[in-house]
Amino acid sequence: MNKPIVQAPTLPRRLCGTSTKSGILLGPELGHVKIARRWATQATRSRPSLAEPVGIAVSELVTNTLRHSASGLPGGTIRVEIERTSRHLELRVTDNGPRPGDKPSFPAVPDPEPLRPSGNGLRLVEALCSYWDWKQHTCGAITVRAVFPW
Repeated sequence: MNKPIVQAPTLPRRLCGTSTKSGILLGPELGHVKIARRWATQATRSRPSLAEPVGIAVSELVTNTLRHSASGLPGGTIRVEIERTSRHLELRVTDNGPRPGDKPSFPAVPDPEPLRPSGNGLRLVEALCSYWDWKQHTCGAITVRAVFPW
């Protein structure tokens, strides 16, 4: 008897949401950075002044996730969520944890180096939002949260 073929879900795909929360699940392709930014712009349409800062922040955080975690490997995923409260908007980006064989690395704003061609994504996120932080889950995954006031 043949076993049924189980297909992996097609990515990117929207996650179930509510009137105040929405999300998207992305894959390891660099093209998904652009998709995430476009999605964030749509998710912030009720507050047009936040579309650009949230779009830039999601681009930087998704790019960091692809570069520095297992999410950038084949089969990797990135969960992006936006939640709207009465006072602010929260952007959360969750990775798959460290790459196999790598030591865990944690988000930090590096010392400024004007001639550095990359490595300024978190500095940009910090400049755009009112607050950011991160937490590591028991499975090793890391969620970075950026808070934008209304």
